[in-house]
Amino acid sequence: MDLYIRLCFWWVVFFAGHSVLASTFVKGIITRYVSGFKPYYRLFYNVVSVLLLLPAIGEYYALPGTLLLPVTLFMEIPGMLLALAGSYILVAGFKNYRGDEFIGTYQLRHKHDFHPTQLNRQGWNGVVRHPLYFGGILLAIGLFLIFPTLKLGLTTTLVIIYLYIGTVWEEKKLLAEFGETYRKYQQEVSMLIPVKWLYQKLRK
Repeated sequence: MDLYIRLCFWWVVFFAGHSVLASTFVKGIITRYVSGFKPYYRLFYNVVSVLLLLPAIGEYYALPGTLLLPVTLFMEIPGMLLALAGSYILVAGFKNYRGDEFIGTYQLRHKHDFHPTQLNRQGWNGVVRHPLYFGGILLAIGLFLIFPTLKLGLTTTLVIIYLYIGTVWEEKKLLAEFGETYRKYQQEVSMLIPVKWLYQKLRK
């Protein structure tokens, strides 16, 4: 059981570090006191995130694949469908974001952060406000149904909790950035589960 506690510990360390470094407060402190570091911050953030992720991955693969549930087609088929749907949403949803800004090369080239001038509601952003998180949740659940092991069950649970908390946190930053425009977006489009989108489709 100690090994599973270590797995959870390293996932929590990764999630906490990932969130802390993403916060405007911490970013402001670091870039304020380290001269000329602002264009490099996104790259720094990505590198540190990967380094924090490595111990969790190591602990995960060190654990045995102890099954929580028997593997059956009744779980595998829905699992594969959810995993495929989640993967598709992740790929399709990412098209609404700049890859160079995500990596950090945009900031290096232009020597400043990327600030969108308007809210993007195209594609999957018109279905849910956070399609990448939605896709990630579907993928995580789908993989667990295909491989219902204890270590994947713990990982999936922690990932879903983190994505929900991260979404709520990100909502506050977006609301501060876009104001009433984002408040209207919140009223019209669901945060993670496309309830409002489905309701609109069923009404037609």
